[in-house]
Amino acid sequence: MLRTPIKEALQIAQRDLRTCYVSEGIIAGPHHFTDVWGRDGYFAALGAMTLGGQEDFAVVNRMIDQFFSFQLPSGMLPYRLMRSKMTLGKYRGKPTYLETPQPTYRLRGIGQNILDGTTLTVLFSALMNRKEHLQKIISALEFLKTKEKNGLLWDGPMAEWNDCVWKFGNLLYSNVIYWYMYDRLEHFSLGFNKKLSLEFGQKKQHIAEALRKRLWNGKYFADWNDIKRHDYLYPYGNCLAVAWGLTNEEESHSILDSVGGATAQFGIQTNTPKYPWWRVDFLHRAIGMGDYQNQSVIWWQPVISFLSALQKMGRKKEAEKLAQKISAKIVVDQQIHECYEPNGKNEPVKRLAYQSESPFAWASGMIVHALSQL
Repeated sequence: MLRTPIKEALQIAQRDLRTCYVSEGIIAGPHHFTDVWGRDGYFAALGAMTLGGQEDFAVVNRMIDQFFSFQLPSGMLPYRLMRSKMTLGKYRGKPTYLETPQPTYRLRGIGQNILDGTTLTVLFSALMNRKEHLQKIISALEFLKTKEKNGLLWDGPMAEWNDCVWKFGNLLYSNVIYWYMYDRLEHFSLGFNKKLSLEFGQKKQHIAEALRKRLWNGKYFADWNDIKRHDYLYPYGNCLAVAWGLTNEEESHSILDSVGGATAQFGIQTNTPKYPWWRVDFLHRAIGMGDYQNQSVIWWQPVISFLSALQKMGRKKEAEKLAQKISAKIVVDQQIHECYEPNGKNEPVKRLAYQSESPFAWASGMIVHALSQL
């Protein structure tokens, strides 16, 4: 039985997650992140699937269907379904809604392709056993193969969750998802096409080998590799690798020991060390948000994935202690916010040009998923 404050924190996270359910799927948040972002919606879906109610499963299925409805002839899927116009009012919590959602495939609509809408839609199709989408899945996989280099996905600048930092090439975040996508596809297809399942399993192994070759530095997976390996510690990607079963026991404990040294009050640093100023998007620096995803501001994603990884590896005492710490913060705030100031009060970010979204679906879903495993 869950103990208070964990039980209360779980109830708050459930409420906040369900607040973000809409007809098209799970929005990132109801204030200014009112679009259905692939990464936000699908990571939030981990919580919806954990809750397991009729509407929880239905909203995940609606989201999958919506993303596939906008699949391009190339096989690519959008990374965001825009539900409202890009206006100043939108970021003040007063969006102007569109009659129908509009798909976005490129960074800010004009930049490089963003791939995690494709990988995550395929991943969750496998998790939800959506066999009727098999041909669309195969088309998406063929597209993704055209985006490989060195046996891994090759991303352009600012093409992952950390979309304000100039890094490109073989990114840890993108390729851990890529590996897990094939891992779940292997399991998904086993019951109806053993040959296809074998192919997926072989592809999964090739991705794992390439990840170790390109990114493993002896202690943890490096953040990315372009013309060289960049050994920043990126806890979110590393802890997902552990929680999802990519790493062996020795690698897993090495990662957890490394990440455990990157604590930031109730959270985990997004990256260690800090990225140099010139890698941070000029627009973010111009509005005073140069620390948005660069060590200083505190986010839920790294620490919740760390909690899930601790649970995966049977480090129960550490997981219990961390869950209590996380839950205490949620109970005090009575809501799941996007990100927090690194001050003594850990208040939600509220600056001249930007305020933290709340409730925040991504974090709420991951918190539901992690705390429910205790």
